Amino acid sequence: MSVIDTVKMLELRTKKAAGLIAMLRKEKAELQEKFDLVHAHNAELEEYVESFQTSNKLIEDSIAGAMENLASIEGLDEVALLDDAALELETADGFTSGDALAAEEVDLDALLEDSPAL
Repeated sequence: MSVIDTVKMLELRTKKAAGLIAMLRKEKAELQEKFDLVHAHNAELEEYVESFQTSNKLIEDSIAGAMENLASIEGLDEVALLDDAALELETADGFTSGDALAAEEVDLDALLEDSPAL
């Protein structure tokens, strides 16, 4: 191989290397932009977490204070509920424990008769 061929091959390789370096720099810049965006979103999410934790702590403290206030009322557990309220609570407890009516048990004609006319 002659000196001229060696120089041409070296020149070709340096051009390829320069092209590869330029491509890698562009890719690095794109990745840096993505990283900066992710970093900004991460900071924003950290602020949300801090705000949520602060709010959650305030709510917990408020509930604890309310429970202490209720516990300080003597005789509260002995107070009888109104008959309607007791019945509603009993019905709600039954509903949440699975005593709700199944769809087959509902009389649609009776519901339509009881509903107001449009």
